[in-house]
Amino acid sequence: MIPKKVKDHLEEYISQEIYVQIAVIKGKEKISTQLAINQYFNSNHFRDLAGGRPYDHFIEGLRDKCLGKLKNSPMRNTQSDDPIIIELKDKLNNLSDDELDNTYWEIETGEFFTGEQIKELEESRDNLISNLTTNKNSKKDSVLKIILGFCETYEKLCQKKYPEAPLPLEILKSIN
Repeated sequence: MIPKKVKDHLEEYISQEIYVQIAVIKGKEKISTQLAINQYFNSNHFRDLAGGRPYDHFIEGLRDKCLGKLKNSPMRNTQSDDPIIIELKDKLNNLSDDELDNTYWEIETGEFFTGEQIKELEESRDNLISNLTTNKNSKKDSVLKIILGFCETYEKLCQKKYPEAPLPLEILKSIN
């Protein structure tokens, strides 16, 4: 199971990326939020999103930080007071080579992953791709709801972190 901390981090990242892109379109074109979202659907950013790129980038980053790459690291015998180094050293010294080859470190959250958890991320990516594929006109409304959901998530996050900050899309105002 993917740790909640990581799910939240990834959702925040994707939500922010989408929100900023739509806000830029809205500000640059001086149009409504609805029209900006419609223009967003024709952007390279949306094509990358619908192709699963944010997940691919995240997964590639995890694979790049496989602890198996550190098997011969001098860190194994180094003294440190840094809690992160201590935890990494502990894993390097106590996991078998096979376990190290199947352990990945996500730096932003400090969480460790297994290959099975990466497969879960790939499934989440595939679900997003499937949900954002707009080959059929009947799906356009569901894609719009997904994009609005990401924007709503980002505005809620902003309200918590930066209550005085203006929210250019005003998604929450339009819902309430």
